[in-house]
Amino acid sequence: MEHKEFNIVSKDGTYLAGRFWKPSGFPRGSVCLVHGIGEHAGRYDDWARRFTQEGLMVYAIDLRGHGHSDGKRGHVNHLSEYFDDIGTMVRRCKRNWGDLPQFLYGHSMGGALVLSFLLKRRQDFSGAIITSPWLKLVEPPGPLLQKMALSLDKVFPGFTFSTGIKSTQLTQQASGQAESDSDKLMHSRISLRTFNQLNAVTADILERANGFNLPLFFAHGTEDTLTSFEVTEEYAERVGPLATFFAAEGARHEIHREPVADELFLRIMSWMKPKLKRSENER
Repeated sequence: MEHKEFNIVSKDGTYLAGRFWKPSGFPRGSVCLVHGIGEHAGRYDDWARRFTQEGLMVYAIDLRGHGHSDGKRGHVNHLSEYFDDIGTMVRRCKRNWGDLPQFLYGHSMGGALVLSFLLKRRQDFSGAIITSPWLKLVEPPGPLLQKMALSLDKVFPGFTFSTGIKSTQLTQQASGQAESDSDKLMHSRISLRTFNQLNAVTADILERANGFNLPLFFAHGTEDTLTSFEVTEEYAERVGPLATFFAAEGARHEIHREPVADELFLRIMSWMKPKLKRSENER
């Protein structure tokens, strides 16, 4: 297995830090991973290595305003900047491995971004994996606060406030909590503009459950106190036959760091393998 870091430049010239994990043999397919708010691609090292053991190439970037990438922490002028970052990663992967099946993978905010990217930009992928997506917050700000946020956005779009996310909400594993608390690349900020635009984009996603033409794998922890398990489950049902849903019993927000992680990975690979074999038979 080979793991390397690289640098790429997004559409507007923003410097992005990226990394890839390459299996020891020739890859069977590729996965482009999009992280959540306040985190970075390096947190997925152990998870990405699992995919390489199955012969899959994994790409990931630190979105602007995260990790080692340029940009104000937690802020974008428009959500399309995140889509440009994702598109830059996807093109890098397709340029190198365009003949192989390619999957998108988004977690939390990254899950919402991937769904919106598919609806707004392109769907020429073998499938997408969506875990604990930010479709609805379990405890969103009240209507009055959200109205104030929209008004203030016009004057102070870059004003940031705390996400309020606690490590105990991410995982029940003490080691995982300690790792998150000590990770100096993680941050807890989100700007008024980013929050408002995420609210708008999630409303759009929820209205367009019939807008997909590729297979989707959804997974959500039943004990998630950050993003709504029920809304993800209901959305997967509305997507219909293209969607597969896995209820991660007892898991909190970061299901890939929970005791259920082994089962989650088996479920994902079970869903992916027919698509990989179909491609192998066609070559």
